[in-house]
Amino acid sequence: MSNVVFVKKDDIEYMQFKKLLEFQDELTHAYTLKTYGIGLNKDIENTNKVFEILANTFNFSKEDIIKTKQTHTNNIVEINDKEVSLENTDGIITDKKEKAILTSTSDCICFMLYDPQNKVIANIHSGWKGTSKRIIQNAISLMIKDYDCKVNNIICCIGPSLRKDHFLVNQDVVDIFQNEFYNYIKKSPIIEETDLTNQKGKQYKIDTILINKLMLKEMGVLKQNIIDSEICTMCENDKFFSYRIFGQNYKNNIGLMMLKKKAIHNDKELSKNL
Repeated sequence: MSNVVFVKKDDIEYMQFKKLLEFQDELTHAYTLKTYGIGLNKDIENTNKVFEILANTFNFSKEDIIKTKQTHTNNIVEINDKEVSLENTDGIITDKKEKAILTSTSDCICFMLYDPQNKVIANIHSGWKGTSKRIIQNAISLMIKDYDCKVNNIICCIGPSLRKDHFLVNQDVVDIFQNEFYNYIKKSPIIEETDLTNQKGKQYKIDTILINKLMLKEMGVLKQNIIDSEICTMCENDKFFSYRIFGQNYKNNIGLMMLKKKAIHNDKELSKNL
């Protein structure tokens, strides 16, 4: 956990990446812990309460929150001046300030991407289905194509998620990954057999974190700009919600990113605006 810090306040606790804190004058980001029961579920009253806490904590309006309807796709929406649908979407990209873009995860990966040169952020939800559909590469491609980002400027932070030792799957899922990532499998220990079986047969472990890191490398993201929280939600279920631990009673941890309105840093700039 050397890449992250934890902040605890009266009604919320959250994690932040040290790398992104280098840009805290221009960028707000946080990944919530389950302290005080903070987390999203299908209850509207709970959602409103959580949104209010986030808005108060990070100093933005609830009306500026943008949250998609995640369905494990590789669809990404770009927030600009046009009206867009948030249905069936698992990622958000924007260069607009004061737009609080959220993802919700419980064992799935939250990717927080930032280009500090072009001031572009992306918040991506990726479970195993999103990983198999290469959503992270889709996000990088859109940042390059639509926002003129240079790949060597993009920082990608990997949030808490279910890690390889606990990600047990059956042959049907293995087949999907073997077909999609054949070239990776030849070089890296992505899939591992176990001695475990269930009613569907032999079980396997899949390292979705490694697969995503290989995809980022393939896109040209610099090694030093790939920042892993190194946190397993199942192992650290005292801090984070985990679907595999809490089952139907789970909530989702929240990933938040927002570009701040440009601050006035000195008296000369202030006098220009008077």
